[in-house]
Amino acid sequence: MLESFCKEKAAPLVLRLTLGGLCVYHGYLKIMAAGGTTWYPGMPTGWQLFISWGEFAAGLAILLGFRCRLAAGLALAATGASLWWWQGWNILRLPMRSLEQPLLLLIVALVLLFLGAGELSLDGWKGANLSPVKRAGRA
Repeated sequence: MLESFCKEKAAPLVLRLTLGGLCVYHGYLKIMAAGGTTWYPGMPTGWQLFISWGEFAAGLAILLGFRCRLAAGLALAATGASLWWWQGWNILRLPMRSLEQPLLLLIVALVLLFLGAGELSLDGWKGANLSPVKRAGRA
């Protein structure tokens, strides 16, 4: 019973709170720079808007567990785009300590993309995350 609770409810919740909180925080900081258009001079405005607002919106959706897989994909794209913009092919030559945080965010987003929001979420409440067997048991 405890294993089931941890696997189906607690683990996705902890992952969502971690990734969602970080995305909201980073996105909010970027948005405070003239609506997300001036946080990184030299980067095209469209990319700045995509990354800042995408990160913020995805973070909110992940925190709530609303369309979590889609939001995790958006967080994955925004984090990957940021990392690629700053490093490009140089990423292959960076020491691992420089890549720890971005790689951790990418891995957590990837896990949520595969796992979904879990039962303690808006998606879980609607039954969007449930397998067909569990969904049939709810009816």
